[in-house]
Amino acid sequence: MFGWRARIGYISPTVMEVLPFEFYQFAPDGVGLVGMTCAIDDWRPEEFEKGLAQVKGAAAYLGSRQVDFIIHGGGPLVVARGKGYEETIVNEVEAASGVPATTGVRAGMEALRHVGAQRIVIASCYPPGHNEALKNYLQSFGFDVVRAEGTNMPFKDIQKQSPKEILAFTKDVLAAAGPCDAVYLPCPQWQGAQAVEAIERETGVTTVAYTHANFFQAFKKLGIDAPIAGHGRLLASLAETAAAL
Repeated sequence: MFGWRARIGYISPTVMEVLPFEFYQFAPDGVGLVGMTCAIDDWRPEEFEKGLAQVKGAAAYLGSRQVDFIIHGGGPLVVARGKGYEETIVNEVEAASGVPATTGVRAGMEALRHVGAQRIVIASCYPPGHNEALKNYLQSFGFDVVRAEGTNMPFKDIQKQSPKEILAFTKDVLAAAGPCDAVYLPCPQWQGAQAVEAIERETGVTTVAYTHANFFQAFKKLGIDAPIAGHGRLLASLAETAAAL
């Protein structure tokens, strides 16, 4: 039965396309996704504001559907508002819905801390300005971002880059960056989560994809620690941590 173990709400800034496809590749049996979209149209600041204006209403609706946890997606929207805005969003979502929540930026930082990463490389689909904003945001929280590079994809073409292409791009970014603790692949519309296992296998570098980080936080909060194999070290660590307790 759908969602017999847990139902996770997701507020997406744009279409939900790649994220559900990737989620059901690694989600344990009985964990369901309940999504809403704010339908932003491009990288412009006014589109970001349009998306943020819909968050409270979307959260209230997901709360009325009795989801168990809510994720607010869309790192660039939060980063554009400056340090600490992830806390504002989480507080607004939790107040409107009555259920625990996170946002993509917070989940990413918590996942990086979980794997013990301090020296970070960012490989993304973003334009240069959004890469720089994310770099500065992470650095304001104490991370050392040694390189941040993106493929500069048009907003509606992000999903077109294949996992194989993302693997090759990330390997090039890592080679140029030098030593690091982890590489972070932001954006749920980029097919980065599907490349994680290959990146770790071929480079040895711990790889945190946006979608993995979001649901890692949700699973941890909900006590879901079923073994997840073949999707990288972060998700595998859920069961490993539980076994050590």
